[in-house]
Amino acid sequence: YGGTYWGKKCNCACNNDSHSIGETPRYIWKERKNILKQRKRILLGLFLVVFSISMIYFLNDEGPTRILVNLMTFAGIYAISAIGLNIHFGWTGMLNFGHAAFMGIGAYTTILLIPHAAGREGSINEEGLPLFIAIIIGLVASALFGLLVGLPAIRLRGDYLAIVTIASSEIFRLVVRDQENLTGGVYGVISFSDIFQNIRPKFLEDLALNLDVSAGQLWVATVSWLMVIILILILKRLQNSPWGRALRAVREDEDAVRALGKNAVWLKLQSFMLGASIAGLSGILLAFNYGTLQVEYFVPLLTFYIWAIMILGGVGAISGPIFGSILFWAFISETDQIAALIFENADGQQIAGVRFMLVGLLIIGLMILRPSGIMGKKEELLLDVK
Repeated sequence: YGGTYWGKKCNCACNNDSHSIGETPRYIWKERKNILKQRKRILLGLFLVVFSISMIYFLNDEGPTRILVNLMTFAGIYAISAIGLNIHFGWTGMLNFGHAAFMGIGAYTTILLIPHAAGREGSINEEGLPLFIAIIIGLVASALFGLLVGLPAIRLRGDYLAIVTIASSEIFRLVVRDQENLTGGVYGVISFSDIFQNIRPKFLEDLALNLDVSAGQLWVATVSWLMVIILILILKRLQNSPWGRALRAVREDEDAVRALGKNAVWLKLQSFMLGASIAGLSGILLAFNYGTLQVEYFVPLLTFYIWAIMILGGVGAISGPIFGSILFWAFISETDQIAALIFENADGQQIAGVRFMLVGLLIIGLMILRPSGIMGKKEELLLDVK
């Protein structure tokens, strides 16, 4: 449909009868420009990933493959968590600084439902549910905790929502620490990882033996990245669905969404629950990777690591957490090497200081050179935070 030119029907959607033969409509040029920008972002992300991995082999003479497997394991787990946070902030524009609590709820619910040992005396509980059912219950528990936190807090905006979420995270951590009979308290939970490792494929054991790496960690890394791929595919479909577009509309103008008859509060709660359940999945994998479950894993610093990964990858970009997480952990993995260059005999405190410095420099540098992140778009940052 549209206009005509030189007696011929115009088949484009521009509805313009003034262009000449062979002229490409503006919307096609705009679409091509967006595709080129997306390709440039992907190439930039791939270049940084390849560069980061190559630096691991360049800077480490002994055991670079073990370091790489460790890096990719944590990168996959944290990428899952950053995907959940991206739903909260990137899709809906909600400031959530209590993400660690959602990870902890998923981990503790799942681990306590399978055979384990907990507490000061390591009392063994040999009874439990099948692993898959326990994981499902853990994800549901994380989503319900997101609903519980969201109901009173969801009507708040900006800083006030951030304060409530970080307070709920600290409340969770303190309650878990004090309930030693149930959660193991400060002594944590142990002897639960066998149920997960028993389903490890045989070929991974052979591969780990050839690479001289931990078979258990390689199995966690494999599962983590499989989950990342599945989540990316599912969320890609959701983002393009009417529900996904409604979430982004809430982010950009909540009042307009209400004016169109949509329940903005319920949409935000759904976003909160979905992101919380994804965070719960990452918490479960984090516990299986460590082989123990300690409440100190879920401190506020964990949340800010996830925020750093999301910002590096790009706010609102579905695939952003993949690149952001690998780049983030590539920097973190070389903390010891850089600390050794600065200090003669670096201790734990000095290494931690160097780690904070690296993360800060990484974020500052990215904000100067590419404020929207590796895969993000400039317009994603131009929003009124809810």
